[in-house]
Amino acid sequence: MQWWMTRRAERQATRMHDMMDQLNVDRAALVRSRQGQDYAEARTRCLTCGTSDKCLRWLDRQTPPDDAPTFCPNLRLFARFRKP
Repeated sequence: MQWWMTRRAERQATRMHDMMDQLNVDRAALVRSRQGQDYAEARTRCLTCGTSDKCLRWLDRQTPPDDAPTFCPNLRLFARFRKP
């Protein structure tokens, strides 16, 4: 794998975790779901996502966003594992 591909994958993994934090996702529950399959599928969707520019803008807001990131392909999955 080329160095730039590794760097891109690392940035997107960090972005996915930032998104989960913003959406108050229970990471442990997500990782345990279906023996890790849900988490693995979410990572793949994030790595192949074409809306990373929207994601970065949404995450970089100075105030916590009130609107859901409807552009996120993992939004429904993250909503399932939202902490109470």
